[in-house]
Amino acid sequence: MAAGALDALGATSRPRASARRQPSAVRRLLGMGFATQLCILASLPVATQANIDGGRSELPGMRQDIFDQVQKNKKGGPQPRGRGPPDCPKSDGMSPFLAVAFASGEMYVRVNSSSQHCVRLVSVGGANYTTLINASRTCGPAGEWKRRIAENLSSIFFQGGLDWVKSENETLEVITEDGVFQAFVNEENYAEQLACWKKGCGCEQANNPIMRAIFIAIGVISIGGLSWDSVKLGLEKLKGKKPPKHVECKKGHRMGEVKFAYNHLCDVCGKAGTAYQCSVSCNYDMCKVCYKAAKKKVKTTLKEWLEKHPDDPDNKKKSKDDNTEDDSKKDDSDGDEKKSSKCESEAESKGDDATTPGEDDESGREKDSTAGDDEGEAKSSKSPEAAAAGDD
Repeated sequence: MAAGALDALGATSRPRASARRQPSAVRRLLGMGFATQLCILASLPVATQANIDGGRSELPGMRQDIFDQVQKNKKGGPQPRGRGPPDCPKSDGMSPFLAVAFASGEMYVRVNSSSQHCVRLVSVGGANYTTLINASRTCGPAGEWKRRIAENLSSIFFQGGLDWVKSENETLEVITEDGVFQAFVNEENYAEQLACWKKGCGCEQANNPIMRAIFIAIGVISIGGLSWDSVKLGLEKLKGKKPPKHVECKKGHRMGEVKFAYNHLCDVCGKAGTAYQCSVSCNYDMCKVCYKAAKKKVKTTLKEWLEKHPDDPDNKKKSKDDNTEDDSKKDDSDGDEKKSSKCESEAESKGDDATTPGEDDESGREKDSTAGDDEGEAKSSKSPEAAAAGDD
């Protein structure tokens, strides 16, 4: 009875437990569906914001002001900024100058079409040259500030917080060394300035005759060297290149004899011990065997070349050397003949002196006798004078 009661109680309690578990499963399903909807909403693009001007600024050909740029940035979201300055705004394609030139740290302009000379700019629209430089360096590449001043003056005024014209053919105050002018700002001036500012627009301040002469000289030298190399290469292809007179390394430097090096390897055969080395800074060594073989080969090739090219100056030099060698040989033979004849004459004179010793003695005796007779005559002539002197 008790067991049956327990079974009945368990049977009645199980449906209740399942009934209690059903709400938790539903909650889980609802939670998963809600999370899925959140993910879908997050992946969808953000709704477009309302346009201030009704979308007129987005039409082609319409100009945009700072408010349009701010609105565009909001739509596009935050953009990653690099280390360099931001890009400059686009130019409106207008300029108050007909010519622009940069020289010696100054800016030279031409305002009137009637004037043919450029004058130094003092200020334009209340901004001097230094102000323009500082404003141009706040945007764009760092090394293109001159290009921005010449080609994008409206953006420079915007970056520097200066007042720019609102429409074409409005005037802007320009102060130069010649005075104050009210220059018209239009697209015609911009087109003329854009075409010539890189070359100085013919301004005499930008002309540098010394540098021009230097560049011309460099160009002439370069063209002359190139033409000479071309002619030389063409002649070598037509006639062939003359072989070297001496043993050379791979770079064409002459090999010279040096002290024998046991720890150096020959670059030809790879054996240790070299006696010849490149005369320049090349690390090229040769042993005696390889050097002699290379020298023999060089002589053979040079001889063949000279035989094929009889007009080569080395052939004339060689003939002159042969003639000088023949002359030297003849001089040596003549000298030898003269020396032999001289020796023979000396030997004959010595032989004559040795065969006539008696004649020399007789001639000596005759000389002594004549000398004695002369002395006796002198004494006899002096004796009466000496006697007269004694009487006195």
